[in-house]
Amino acid sequence: MRYIILFTLIITFTSFSTVAFQVQPMVAELESMGSQSQQTMRILNTSNEPLTIEVSAHDLLITEEGNEDLVSNEEDFLIIPMTTIIPPGKSQSVIIRYIGEPIIEASKAYRITVNQVAVDVAEGTTSGFGMSVSFKTLFNVVPKNAEAKLVIKSKTQESNDIWKVLLENTGNKYIRLTQSQWVIKGNNEKLVLEGEDLSKALSGKLLLPNSSREVTIKIPAQFNAEQSELEVLF
Repeated sequence: MRYIILFTLIITFTSFSTVAFQVQPMVAELESMGSQSQQTMRILNTSNEPLTIEVSAHDLLITEEGNEDLVSNEEDFLIIPMTTIIPPGKSQSVIIRYIGEPIIEASKAYRITVNQVAVDVAEGTTSGFGMSVSFKTLFNVVPKNAEAKLVIKSKTQESNDIWKVLLENTGNKYIRLTQSQWVIKGNNEKLVLEGEDLSKALSGKLLLPNSSREVTIKIPAQFNAEQSELEVLF
């Protein structure tokens, strides 16, 4: 069976200091076809004002340097409704259904974004303020029996306590780097980074299949990149 794994990756703030709405669930698994290919997302307006939101899908590409490229994709997902106004304290259910190719060779990454839009309710038009709060989530469409294969291509000492590491995923499944375990050995010492500590130390969070990317990681100064061993377990 093929699954889509949804998890929250980024919350972007532009003009509001507090989050005006919540999105649930934050994690969901969907099959690529049939009744289990559909997820109901619930958006709760926690503010005292009417909330206008837009939901959209995008292909997600990550460059070797770790930069994201988002390309609008209206073909692989059916989203109902794509735009709606939610009264204060109320919630809105949004149906998200994957309708893309059921057979793929490697996992594909998408962002599903939920954007708050500033709207003049009395006039019914969008104001000049535009987007104010954006929740960006990640969908990974994974084929049956997909497997990630991680290769550490190089590691260098960027600064006193920062390593630069070039990673390559030669497999056909994505890797969530923050869910891995980094084992560093050197100078008769051993360091294991995982969980929250790894998430804080590591710059890159996701490695797509059949791709490479460079990440930085904060390592105690007693470990030198050139003289230490590095193993990444997942």
